[in-house]
Amino acid sequence: MTGFFTRLGEPLAEAERSLARAYLSGLGLAPELSLERVTDSQSATRIIADPNWDRHWWGAEQRERERLRTELLSSAASSQVLSALSRVVDDSLAAEQGTAAAPAAAFGNADDGLKRAAAGALGEARYLSRLAELSGAAPSHPFLAKLSLFAGGRWPLVVLSGCFYVF
Repeated sequence: MTGFFTRLGEPLAEAERSLARAYLSGLGLAPELSLERVTDSQSATRIIADPNWDRHWWGAEQRERERLRTELLSSAASSQVLSALSRVVDDSLAAEQGTAAAPAAAFGNADDGLKRAAAGALGEARYLSRLAELSGAAPSHPFLAKLSLFAGGRWPLVVLSGCFYVF
């Protein structure tokens, strides 16, 4: 693990490709999706702003999120779960302030909107991974793989036109 947003634009290592594949297959997405590296902040901005992103990918992630939430909230320890999730949200919001400023060098002259989008995406990944952890998910859970991509310095962006883009 190298730290958040420290490997943006660099070639994807095989371990990163494996994490991305684990994330996609864990969501039940087609193995024929290609992985594409995003090399610069202008391309990242264009890709995340494209209105034709894959709704099936987003829906798969949201269904898994709701499945985990429902499972956790129906447990006997639901008040502790809510407390733990609230802490994750609070911590993510606090971290987002620092994260939005911290990757300034990594993002170069990117606009503040892209930096805020990156911080928000990291906060969401933290929340999703905590859901998976609290539910006792296996280490191969897609939300844990997604956070591992972030922790390794990447930003998993979006599925668009049959490609999963990773910055």
